[in-house]
Amino acid sequence: MKMALKLQHELKQKLASPSDFPGGKILLDEAVRDALPKGTQAQSAVSYGVSAWSITAKITAIDSMGKPTSFFVKYVTGDLGKRQLEGEFAGMSELSDLAPDLVPKPIAWGKVKHSKLPIYFLIEEFKHFMPGLPDAAKLGAKLAAMHLKSAWPNGKFGFPIQTYDGARIQSVGWDDSWTSFFSKLLAEAYRQDAETNGALEADGRKVTPMLIHGDLWDGNIGVEAGTGEPWIFDCAVYYAHNEMELGIWRAERHQMRARAYRREYLRHCEPSEPEEEWDDRNRLYSAKTNFMHSAIFPGSHTRQS
Repeated sequence: MKMALKLQHELKQKLASPSDFPGGKILLDEAVRDALPKGTQAQSAVSYGVSAWSITAKITAIDSMGKPTSFFVKYVTGDLGKRQLEGEFAGMSELSDLAPDLVPKPIAWGKVKHSKLPIYFLIEEFKHFMPGLPDAAKLGAKLAAMHLKSAWPNGKFGFPIQTYDGARIQSVGWDDSWTSFFSKLLAEAYRQDAETNGALEADGRKVTPMLIHGDLWDGNIGVEAGTGEPWIFDCAVYYAHNEMELGIWRAERHQMRARAYRREYLRHCEPSEPEEEWDDRNRLYSAKTNFMHSAIFPGSHTRQS
């Protein structure tokens, strides 16, 4: 993790001078310009948003019809960054195909050309967000619709390529059993937590694999200015028991812990059987996000709670 922080510092130095960052101009590499939709002319890029493991910016451009347009771009460094963005692009592509009214469309990812430092980028459709949390009813309906539409026909849990939770790898190899998959997912999260901080499957029912965002805390959800519609981004995708998505909403450190968000989701997507164990499962599923948070942020109070 110290290496990740060092690489981010080097990335900032490469893309923007200290006087410009944050909120200042970001260099636009030839590879980024070439990756934009055909006929698009990039004009400039400025720092936009906050990320612990990457540099994020807004690209201002003119499209092929001569109209102003914008794109979101994220930069990361090193082999880890390459694998992160490859997984995120694949995940966001599937999510956006399922829910184009909820997930910004990813445009391209690749490697910066003119840099001695290995820098990788991810370009997405730009959405202008306003402060505040999304409407619980709108988000619950859209998220439930995405999950129900995504039921995975091969019946397996996981994802075809490696995805990351922030700067941490997560166990998403294919598995026929949700119980087995979740155990591996949690075991890997626990392993990383322990590595950072030191040591500290019934009744014939079947769980249907559904595609989840995987890291749906309030910082990865925006409300579009003008429409008030929710959009989700920065995914950590895998096919899972859909209820896994809501575990993160239980964490006390997140603003979306209010029961209204879980309640509105359940209005559109009923709890799995046994229904009376919904709350217990939600508490269990929150463990993964707590382990990962503790692994990413050493000394976090999450480890004590």
